[in-house]
Amino acid sequence: MNDYRENEICVSNPLVEMLKLLLVTDQSFLNRSIDEMTLSQISDAVQLDSVGMVHMLGGVSLDEDRHISGAKAIMLPYALRHSSRMEDSLAEQWELQLVDFLLNYDSPLIRTSWWTYETLAAESARDREQLINMLGPCFVAVSIYTVALCCVMSWRRSRPWLAIGGVISAAMAICSGVGLLLHLDFGMTSVAYSMPFIVFSVGVDNVFILLSAWRSTPTHHGLRERMRETFADAAVSITVTSLTDLISFGVGCVTPFPSVQMFCAYAVVAVIFTYIYQLTFFAGIMVLECRQELEHKNSFTFMKLPKKNSNLAVHPYGYDPKWSAEKDRSFEKNHCLSKFFRTTYSDFLLNPVTRLCIISGFLLYLGIAGWGCTKVKLGLEPNDLLPDNSYGKRTLHMAEKYFSDYGSNLHVWMYNLSRVETRAASHIWIVLEKEIELYEHTEFTGGADSWLRTFTTYIKEAGLLVTGDNFVYLLRNVFLSQPQYAKYNRDVVFDYGGSVLEASRVPVQLRHVGAANQSRAMHLFRRLAETSSIPTGVYADFFQFAEQYNAVLPGTLSSIAYAGVAVVFVSLILIPEPTAALWVSFSIVSINVGILGFMTFWGVRLDFISMVTIVMSIGFCVDFAAHLAYNFSKLRSLPEMCQA
Repeated sequence: MNDYRENEICVSNPLVEMLKLLLVTDQSFLNRSIDEMTLSQISDAVQLDSVGMVHMLGGVSLDEDRHISGAKAIMLPYALRHSSRMEDSLAEQWELQLVDFLLNYDSPLIRTSWWTYETLAAESARDREQLINMLGPCFVAVSIYTVALCCVMSWRRSRPWLAIGGVISAAMAICSGVGLLLHLDFGMTSVAYSMPFIVFSVGVDNVFILLSAWRSTPTHHGLRERMRETFADAAVSITVTSLTDLISFGVGCVTPFPSVQMFCAYAVVAVIFTYIYQLTFFAGIMVLECRQELEHKNSFTFMKLPKKNSNLAVHPYGYDPKWSAEKDRSFEKNHCLSKFFRTTYSDFLLNPVTRLCIISGFLLYLGIAGWGCTKVKLGLEPNDLLPDNSYGKRTLHMAEKYFSDYGSNLHVWMYNLSRVETRAASHIWIVLEKEIELYEHTEFTGGADSWLRTFTTYIKEAGLLVTGDNFVYLLRNVFLSQPQYAKYNRDVVFDYGGSVLEASRVPVQLRHVGAANQSRAMHLFRRLAETSSIPTGVYADFFQFAEQYNAVLPGTLSSIAYAGVAVVFVSLILIPEPTAALWVSFSIVSINVGILGFMTFWGVRLDFISMVTIVMSIGFCVDFAAHLAYNFSKLRSLPEMCQA
């Protein structure tokens, strides 16, 4: 006799065991082709449990007698133990070996797809690696773009090193923010890996604001005066946009989704470091670069330029007395883009017909977006968490195609059974049976794989009598000691003495549960558990998606509301024109309505991933509106200042 323990036995798949049995018996296909063997012969060879073989077959075809005549797919589930760290490690190694084998498996007839406990984590890690690999090209592309826009048709007025310094400043802020939070043992998810791309844009945007403010200062002023005017003009705009970005990301830190919280936490710290570095590190580089301009040096090589190539003889720290201040016009005002927006675009925008068309188009946009908001789809699809070339995505597609009618199991567990008081006529197994029946054959479930029913059948066939005194003894020492029933050891828990049944679990087959009805199914099962006569809990794999389905819409709306109110408050304080500040808040609302509404037409679901985008949009849509509103209010106050 072999000496073994049941916990050391691998639980095989019943269909695999059937095929093994047929291969070693007279029923094998030694004298017949496999095509001549019917599924009914296979199912008759081995007695299945209550789950049945039909749940493991996909694309089933029936004959005239409604018997199974063929199937296009077969599902082979394997249950691994995860009750300890050692078992977790062994299960992980088994899954990795399985994945390696299937990746190298090649057959002209059979196509395989698989899903393991580590699939989602492993494929998400691939996403992280791709994002990390994209940081280098992103840094190079942003640097080239910034250098190109900071250079003009003048060796003296170009700012290539200033552009590179701005990109380095943003990179330093990202490294500082990530390093600080990781030093504080803060977690990091795949969503948080996209934060550097966002902070890059925020940091580089402020580079152009400071450079534009410098070029708008009078060229006949000295370095100190021009730097003072530059920061007096640009620092307010940078502060407004940094505060609004900080608020929008800060609001995201209190959302109910940990991934959104982590992303926003990293973004908040990175934005703070960006603001600090731009007013210190980048400001120092800007002083050095602007000094080169006033000293009439080449912006690339820092070599002195010959005066014959200059349109203006500039004193090292002042201006050419021959150049009249009345004739001075800033370089910024003569820039081609500045001329276009100051003349052509402004004249077009102020035309009455243009304004009527813009207002009409805007109202049409709000109407379409508002209608789209009422049709937006909620909930996260597992496919959205996987890369396009992921084997997991292919597996989910196959499961939806062939096994959509039957999904995973609903796990129902009853606990604290030792404290349950039962009437004399109602033994504990009768109470458990009634509890199981509540969850069977509902709108979303089929039958249950109940250890209790198998135990009852076994006891009847053995001619034994079950009483309240011998129930636990027969269950533990007679029924569960049989090798064919060893799997049910995972579904029952006894007290330390082994004399009292403490907890019971029953898997119930799910059916017809999809993204559209996950939330409704979860609420149904939880209501059944809450109204139960004994302590009961329920769980299914789709609960994690149904939970965020219920929380994503209130979380998104509250984030928009809180961030909008806070941004309006900051705008009213820092923008001297109250009307302009109110228009800034209106732009936030209209842009977010548009994003939510057009998600319907783009086929994008509202989940925690798109919620990150919406939270970011609150800060970004304020940037341009705040710059325009601040400059508008500043220019409106100029005549009054001049009169004073």
